[in-house]
Parts: sequence; structure tokens; C-alpha cells
Amino acid sequence: MNRSAFFVYGFLGLLLLVATGCQKVIQVDINNVNKKYVIEGTLTDRDDSYSVIVSQTLHISDPNLFDGVDNAIVTIAEAGKAPVLLQHKGNGLYRANASGKPGATYQLSVKIGGEVFTASSTMPQKVKLDSLYTTSRVFVGRQRLIATVEFKDPPGEGNAYRFTQFVDGRKENTIFVTNDKLINGRNVVYELLTFAGDAALDLKRGDNLTVEMRCINKANYDFWYSLAQSGLGQSQSASPGNPASNIRGGALGYFSANTLDKKDFFIK
Repeated sequence: MNRSAFFVYGFLGLLLLVATGCQKVIQVDINNVNKKYVIEGTLTDRDDSYSVIVSQTLHISDPNLFDGVDNAIVTIAEAGKAPVLLQHKGNGLYRANASGKPGATYQLSVKIGGEVFTASSTMPQKVKLDSLYTTSRVFVGRQRLIATVEFKDPPGEGNAYRFTQFVDGRKENTIFVTNDKLINGRNVVYELLTFAGDAALDLKRGDNLTVEMRCINKANYDFWYSLAQSGLGQSQSASPGNPASNIRGGALGYFSANTLDKKDFFIK
């Protein structure tokens, strides 16, 4: 890519530089909050990509264990086609060996007892992940290697992207999400800036680095953006709320039909 590429830092990188405001103690009754179902549904343009995780929130007094729901009936239907029934694989995970295609709209249905939760998602057009490498720079007092990707945002507003970083197969939980509001039609250099306090978690020579790039639609961008804001306390409300969900029926979570591209890089 040429030197006029537009540089973007990871979403959390900018948010954590914002100064925090004053705090106020609020008394909240956390013992009488009803449990909610949580649905995390994805499908991509790759084979064997239909995946839905169904779980429940926990009460504050519950053991901190994942609460998968095993009795759901989960289907995903491409518009105009018969629904695909996802098979339960254990502990709330439902899968099907099927793939989606850009431009198509998909309908999710999750039935649990007498409750039905639905969602719709249209898969955006695919944008290719052109390259992956590391950038060296001083950050928070130490020299660090930062995973860096390059891609070309196509003309026309409305594109949004989410990136996931893996190091030696270990997933980095930082949320990397951006849209094309400032990068529309440009060559983009995007740095996946993490904030691990432990220097031992920094990228280093000998690491196998993998980055996945997803082209997501606006509803899914809103979910990840609001989740990051809530987690960092950046919400303008008195207390953080649940992230913006496209699930209808009262469940938390998201349903995303997105393209997927990825690259691997061995750090020498």
C-alpha cells in the first residue's frame, strides 16, 4: 500500500486515553434481577460456520461458571430458503455445516420452552485483508510490538470492521472495531493496540500471530461499540447499560452474518 494510507489505532486505544470523570455511589438491588438468556450467533462465508451459543446470565451469588442452555431449538434461514436446524454440541453450543454469502439476509430463531427469540442480519460485501505485520513503538513506557493490518476500504459509506487477535492460538479479548466514517475509500493501516499491564503478555519474537477480519453490518457494529463503551465506563448514562442488541424477544447478545478473512504471521 502507498504512504498515503490512513492510520487508525485500535478502538480501545483511543478510549483509554480519555480522562475519567467524577464518580457517584449508587445503591442497586442486584439480588432480585431476573436472569436473561444470552444468544451469540454468527455465520460467515466459510464452510461449517453456522454457530450459536445459548446461555443465561448469572445472579451475583451464583458460582462463576458458564451456564449453557441445552434444550433450545435453533434454526437459521436464508431469505427464501428452508431453515437449517443447528445441532446441539454440548454446553449451549449449536452448530451446522453451512456457509453464507455476501448480500444475503439470514433469519435466526431460538426457541426455549415457550419463549421465542429472533434476529435478522444481512452479510456485507467482503473486503480483503491485504497484509499483517508488526509495528514497533514506545507505549506506556516500554517498547512494544503491535499487530498491524492493512486493507482498502471500498467507496461508499456504511462499511464496518471487527478484528480478533490470536497469539499462539490464545485469543486476545480486546475489542477491535471501527467503521468507515473517517476512512471511507482509503487505504487503511490499523494498529491493534492492546493494554496488557503485564509485559510478559506483549508480542515477542517467536510468537505465532493470527488476525481475523470480519466485515460486519451496522447493527453488529453498534453492539460491539456499545459493549466496549460500557466496559470502559464511557457511557453518558448514570450507569452502564446492556450493549445494543439486534435480538428480539428480550434476550441479550447479537446475531451476525459477516464475511471472514484472516492472516497468520510468525514474528521473527
